[in-house]
Amino acid sequence: MSKYGKLIASISMFILAIFGMFSFQNSHSVQAQIKFADVPDDYWAKEEIEYLYGNQIISGYPGNLFKPADPVTRGQAAKMIINAIEETEYHPAKASFTDTAGNQFSGYIERAAQLDIIGGYPDHTYRPNTYLTRGQMSKIIVEAFDLEKSQSSESVFTDIPSTYQFASYIQTLYNERITNGNGDVFEPGKNITRAELSTFISRAMDDKFKVTAQEPKPEPKPEPKPEPTPATGIIGEVTADVLNMRSGPSSKYGVVAAIPQNATVTVISLDGFWAKINYNGKEGYVHKTYLKLKNTSGSVLQNRIITIDAGHGGTDPGAMNGNIKEKDIALSVAKLVEQKLKNAGAKTIMTRTGDTYPTLEGRVQTSINNYSEMFVSIHTNAASPSASGTETYYDTSKNDNGAESKELAQEIQKKLIELIGTKDRGVKDNSFLVIREQHIPSVLVELAFISNSGDLAKLTSADYQEKFAEAIFQGIQSYYSK
Repeated sequence: MSKYGKLIASISMFILAIFGMFSFQNSHSVQAQIKFADVPDDYWAKEEIEYLYGNQIISGYPGNLFKPADPVTRGQAAKMIINAIEETEYHPAKASFTDTAGNQFSGYIERAAQLDIIGGYPDHTYRPNTYLTRGQMSKIIVEAFDLEKSQSSESVFTDIPSTYQFASYIQTLYNERITNGNGDVFEPGKNITRAELSTFISRAMDDKFKVTAQEPKPEPKPEPKPEPTPATGIIGEVTADVLNMRSGPSSKYGVVAAIPQNATVTVISLDGFWAKINYNGKEGYVHKTYLKLKNTSGSVLQNRIITIDAGHGGTDPGAMNGNIKEKDIALSVAKLVEQKLKNAGAKTIMTRTGDTYPTLEGRVQTSINNYSEMFVSIHTNAASPSASGTETYYDTSKNDNGAESKELAQEIQKKLIELIGTKDRGVKDNSFLVIREQHIPSVLVELAFISNSGDLAKLTSADYQEKFAEAIFQGIQSYYSK
């Protein structure tokens, strides 16, 4: 069989794995006449869906439906990838993950993990029923089809910073003309759908479906580049082991100095994630993620960019006690924290301001998109009625600013115990996604136990919600004052 023939066969197995229900007709019949009831003539992916169906690769569901908006789970993804690369299930004596035993996709999950195509989470779970995001799927497609991975993490999409973990994979899909995103954005935190996957696979199979390569923008006439708004009166303490100072505001520029941890630099200006600094008489640029920015006068919070995340929301109520929901308490306290930070001059970002549910990845992306310098996620705890108290989490498993996160957690925890008087359960290292998948000081605060009557009385009291917010505010202020 030719290389192309093998590729078609592999992709056929790939599509069959995810689209669940198959009904092949005799080989000489090409069913281009199919008309799915939920895929109208003007549907954006109609041609790609019919192309795959016409080539006897996919079928629909009972009732002549295609269900183009249905998402794809991590378990389904494992099966389709393993089938696509003509591998078989693998059943080791001991499962690699704590939540896959007995799962219908367990053999495929084990093989995918063994081949380093799809991995699990730091808590040793795989989460087979969790939906896959567009960002995560970009990596899987690149790895499964052995696409030539982009050597640069610089992205054409405005919502994909170079620090994003899937940046180079998303750029690869763009380079291969498999995606043009949605205008200037890729929306990596959204769940990938059957229709989207149909277009990706059709483009991998047949060049006629590939997106038109964007014409390079003409070089602009040379004009003086306006200087970023000066951030006068700011110094930065280096939080990385070594921080490279570059000749320009990008990792593409050469290194002009290596600055050691705890060194202090003078900040000349800030522009996005890049800070123009002076260090030992030399000027250059560093990524501000690895600077603890401190004002030399006035409010320590003036112009600091802080994201406040009210946990849960929408269809996810979080922990409950009767009709009392964690999502409501978290939002109430988060709004109070936001106002206190604004009053002190900070620039605040809220992941939600109403009863909506941003995905965990979406909350992280909101922080990244706004060049945040700190992230605080607010929750309530739940366990047996006897469990009580306050605890604050940070992550050192992946967050480059794990040590700073711990310091922030300690300051907030201390203020909470002082002002609220709950049991001190301490600060703890845990790889919750929202504090793990970014590299700024990030904490997750468990205010108190909604399942404990004493804690619940405080959580539902307007006076105590004000105190919870004041404690978090003071903890943030104390962190920047040290």
